[in-house]
Amino acid sequence: MGRFFALLLLPLLLFGGSVKPFKWKDGESFLAFLERKKLPLTVYYNLDKEDQKLTEDIPYSANCQMVLDNKNVIRQILIPVNDELQLQLYLTPKRRYEMKVVPIISEEYTETLYVPIQSLPYDDILKTTGSKNLASSFVKMFKGKVDFRKGLQPGDPIIMIYTQKYRLGKPFSMPEVHGAMVEINGKRVAIYRHTDGRFYDEKGGQYEKFLFKLPIRNSRITSRFTKRRYHPVLHRYRAHLGVDFGARPGTPILSTGEGRVSFAGYSNGYGKTIKIRHSNGLTSLYAHQKSFKKGIHSGSSVKQGDIIGYVGSSGLSSGPHLHFGMYRGSSAIDPFSVMKKKTEGFSGKERKVFLAIRDKMDQKFKQALKNKAVRKPYFDFHETYYIDSSTFKPKPF
Repeated sequence: MGRFFALLLLPLLLFGGSVKPFKWKDGESFLAFLERKKLPLTVYYNLDKEDQKLTEDIPYSANCQMVLDNKNVIRQILIPVNDELQLQLYLTPKRRYEMKVVPIISEEYTETLYVPIQSLPYDDILKTTGSKNLASSFVKMFKGKVDFRKGLQPGDPIIMIYTQKYRLGKPFSMPEVHGAMVEINGKRVAIYRHTDGRFYDEKGGQYEKFLFKLPIRNSRITSRFTKRRYHPVLHRYRAHLGVDFGARPGTPILSTGEGRVSFAGYSNGYGKTIKIRHSNGLTSLYAHQKSFKKGIHSGSSVKQGDIIGYVGSSGLSSGPHLHFGMYRGSSAIDPFSVMKKKTEGFSGKERKVFLAIRDKMDQKFKQALKNKAVRKPYFDFHETYYIDSSTFKPKPF
């Protein structure tokens, strides 16, 4: 599978150390983690505001690594915050703990999956690939369009075209599906990912029906979503896992969609924050608020467009604004990828672009149906790389 660059910090294995993988505890703050590991809290307080806020976006159950020397002293810890960046906590030569944001180095491959139905799509995809992410992605994409409990016959084909990132030869992060199809009793149902990241049917109709609206009326965007960018002046990596809307203090904040409040309280970085869990598995976040609307608390039910709070600058904020985040599970996604479009369908140049994407994907479906090759990921890895704590560059060992 070629060379896999994995940012797993394994140099200590050369002199008797060990790498201990662990999962991030659901609900545990970064400060609580430092206290539990008996690490200095200055690691957190010495970070700038943006990096402090980044610690609040660590996904629950994130796969982390801790490197210990032969005396069981923590030398380095890697904590991913998304599929592009991770927090690297390390012991300096002066025996002081510090932390930086570093890139996750991985390789990605575009793959074609062909699966003949034997039972249900989720079970068959999981059995073939071992990937719960891939299986759940397929089922969610066709939810409401296809009843998989009716009509499917043994041998009916499923096809997915997707890009998957790998670290150490194993799938890492959610796959990005470009297109998928299922054939039921000779009738094909297909979906296609457009350049806007949304899914459409063959006629250009949007698949997702549960769509969100902007949380502020007459909004002004001051900062967009990005998983990773390199700051040319600060010479460091940044991430902004949400969208910032500039607004006057006290501007009403609206619920982006119907759901139930799962959190309404204060967090170190985001200040007064509300999280709303929606029925489609997504959670929206509204941070830096001045105050919550009376009656809003954990457990409250809200409808799309309901006022839930008011713009402020609580927490680590440089001025009044709303930081708006969207999460699938505990992983941040671009909120605009699930926002309701102003107009339905395509026209003009955009329609030509979509038709080209559709026709190209149809050719791949046709080829997969012809070859009928069952794609099984293979898990070999070659050279492993770690980050040198003095130069912060990948080095083989």
